[in-house]
Amino acid sequence: MKKTNTLGQEINYKYIHEPESVKELEAILDTLREKSQSYAVTSTGNNWGYGCYASHDNSEHHISLKKLDRIKDFDRENGLITLEPGVTYSDVNKYLENNAPEWITPVHGGGPDCSVVGNAIERGYGITPIMDHFAACQSLKAILPNGGKYQSPLRSLKLESLSRSFRYGIGPYLDGIFTQSNFGIVTEMTIKLAQRSEAIEMFFLHFDHEYLEDAVRTIKKLKAKYKGTVGGINLMNKERMLSMTLDYPKERIEKRLPLDEEFVRKNAKELLMRDWNVVGAIYGPKEVVKATKKLIQKDLKVIKGRKMFISQSKVNFLDYVLKKLPFLFSENIKRSINGIKGVFKILNGTPDKVALNLAYWKNLSNKNVDNPTTDNCGLIWYAPLVEMTPLKVKSYVEFVKDVSIRFNITPLITLTTVDDLCFDSTVPIVFNKEDLEDQKRAHEYFDTLLEEGYQKGFYPYRFGTNSMRNFLEKLDPEYVRIVDSIKNTLDPQRLFAEGRYALSSEEMHRNEQVTRLRS
Repeated sequence: MKKTNTLGQEINYKYIHEPESVKELEAILDTLREKSQSYAVTSTGNNWGYGCYASHDNSEHHISLKKLDRIKDFDRENGLITLEPGVTYSDVNKYLENNAPEWITPVHGGGPDCSVVGNAIERGYGITPIMDHFAACQSLKAILPNGGKYQSPLRSLKLESLSRSFRYGIGPYLDGIFTQSNFGIVTEMTIKLAQRSEAIEMFFLHFDHEYLEDAVRTIKKLKAKYKGTVGGINLMNKERMLSMTLDYPKERIEKRLPLDEEFVRKNAKELLMRDWNVVGAIYGPKEVVKATKKLIQKDLKVIKGRKMFISQSKVNFLDYVLKKLPFLFSENIKRSINGIKGVFKILNGTPDKVALNLAYWKNLSNKNVDNPTTDNCGLIWYAPLVEMTPLKVKSYVEFVKDVSIRFNITPLITLTTVDDLCFDSTVPIVFNKEDLEDQKRAHEYFDTLLEEGYQKGFYPYRFGTNSMRNFLEKLDPEYVRIVDSIKNTLDPQRLFAEGRYALSSEEMHRNEQVTRLRS
């Protein structure tokens, strides 16, 4: 079976498996282990821009867990929900709407059809109150490649309820080794949900480039000062904002040209954007949100620019006027209002495709936002960690712009707060997958960002099937040996997801030979 992912990689598995129960999955794994056949596993396969359903090394078998889609347990009082890996953000949202609307889904911008467990395992994040998605994991179960089974320690003591209430358990914390690894297949996870806030107020700040360093200091202050009240904050350049609102001009796609400066200037002005744009949200009871809003307004005074606060009621009013009097608004403003509506949905825990639009930016044959893989979209994510200091951010932005100019590509930059110490930046590299030259340039652009960024101290928080080698080749030998010893214990035949966050057995063997020759 041959398919192509959003990276443009052609994937060829001999066999595809879609078990409908954990018992059926165990039987498949038993057979593969008996026959010593390699395999890769995905939850829904919708981690667009990182590899989708691809394996890091060649595998004979692909196991999709998308049919393991049961919500196994829900503790309404404490907001604890137990999921299988095929459960999507849409599934959780519908379940909560029908059963417990006081709790919200910990969504991200990838849309409704991504796996909740899969994103947590990759240590993904969002901008809802629980931003770090693996931090919401209370306990989990996993099948080991050697045939063994793992469950969090309090569960193994048959303290089922207690295990869901205390995430670290007792003894060494082993749940974490199943994230960004190839040590086992997570079949069940209990996560903590956030309560729906009585009020949400979005705040926007638009300013010129000269105030970027002041903005970084202010964002750091807001995250440290209003923990638990201010969610994730996005800092985006105007080009990234436009990518979620406007279509890329067709003639410039065909000629492989970046956006025209006049096009960017004109449209950014109409949409009230400036060089840099901050989007954040305040959560909590009405009184708390109101008081925090006043404090944040004072904090933002150090930055010269346009500030705006929008509540849900204001969004509802704009939507009402838009529907009743559409002729009052330009097409750009209509799209902008619809975009704000989409962001508000995400902040309220409702998955939305508003951010998924950018995957289709250079897709000339399909603009119906649904599934970037099947819709033949070209997308690669460069997602480096950037220390939250003015000089580091300034250096990072200059570096991305410099590389972008070299490759004649429009830089799309977002910096999202992880906490008050670090940003995780995302640079979506969007290309026309029907144009092989454009695809080649996109990968060269990514490779240059990856390598030169590393030299400057910027490095991704996760890796895809196109970039894992770069990470593995740079690791400290002692770290590699520790990871390899765990892998050999849990997967002695080295059958499961070889090359994923760990060197393959062949590579380890080659490294040992080189070490012996050097000594």
